[in-house]
Parts: sequence; structure tokens; C-alpha cells
Amino acid sequence: MQDVVQGAFRPEPRAVRAARALAMRALDAWGGCGRRDDVELCVSELAGNAVRHGSPESRDYLIRLVRHPDCLHLEVRDSAARAAVHTPAPSMSAEQGRGMHIVRQLCDSWGVRADDTGHEGKVVRTCFRRPEAAVSRCSCTP
Repeated sequence: MQDVVQGAFRPEPRAVRAARALAMRALDAWGGCGRRDDVELCVSELAGNAVRHGSPESRDYLIRLVRHPDCLHLEVRDSAARAAVHTPAPSMSAEQGRGMHIVRQLCDSWGVRADDTGHEGKVVRTCFRRPEAAVSRCSCTP
């Protein structure tokens, strides 16, 4: 398997499972990852956000994983017009709004930028240092 795996998904809740499965198959094909659970949860959260907030007019969203020797990048590209991710502090009684706080805690760094492929939208990118790597030299700059 290559060091880049990606897939496009319909903005439907059931597609989140397919996005997660794609990521897990890639990690397995690459020989595993000591951050598997973290990556899996972040794929679920970011894909879910793309379904709920980032896919107007039912446009597909893209999941992309890039394996580097020392780290793994996870990108979720959607078609939301605003290139921002809001992470307000959730109240104790809130039933939603905690997902990006969880993502921030699980990954080593994250960021959001406007889509630079000529399409309207944004890319949320996370970086996971690989504990199985001998030395982590990955900049993890999203």
C-alpha cells in the first residue's frame, strides 16, 4: 500500500463508518500504528463534522491519510464556504460541541486552512507522532 490513502464520502451519517474503516485498513496495511485508537476517534469526529457542518448541497467530503516515517497526517476536506472551525467552550449541560476539544487532546497538532485545490471549502489537518518511530522528526505543522 502507498503512503497516501484517500477516499471521498457522501455526507451521510453512515458514511462516517466507511471513512473510519478506510483509515483503519490503511493503518493495518502499513503495519499498524501505536496511535490507532486516537486516529480512529479523530476520523470519526472529523468525518461527522464534515457530514453535519461541512457539506452544503450534499457535496462529498474527502478523507486523506499520509504516512511519514515519524508521523501520520489525517486530513478532512469539505466544501463549507467558511474556512474556520469553531471550538467554543462547551457547557456542562451541552449535548454537543465537545468533538474538536477531544481531537485537540488526542492529536499532537491540528489546524484548518482554506482548500488550496481551487475548490471552495476547508481542510482540517491533524498530526499524530508515531511512537513506534525511532526518532520523531516530523514537524507536525498542519
